[in-house]
Amino acid sequence: MNVVTFKYSAIMNVTFITMMYGLGLPILFPIAAFSYFVLWLIERYQACYTYRMPPALDDLLTNNCLQVMSYSPILFLLNGFWMLGNK
Repeated sequence: MNVVTFKYSAIMNVTFITMMYGLGLPILFPIAAFSYFVLWLIERYQACYTYRMPPALDDLLTNNCLQVMSYSPILFLLNGFWMLGNK
């Protein structure tokens, strides 16, 4: 398995959890922003000091990730409507 797949899964996990429960728990948005910053910082460190060569990838993984991530706003709207409308 490539290391990039685990990074994509971490980004998607943070995004979908934040979009699913963010309207009910607004603190998740700053936590997600901090998590993205830490992931970016770690990636920059690894690119500068630990990677010998960048991973060879095509755009298939990125396109699949973007296609799946396009459903997160719909999830946010549907679950947010349920959270605000449910007594």
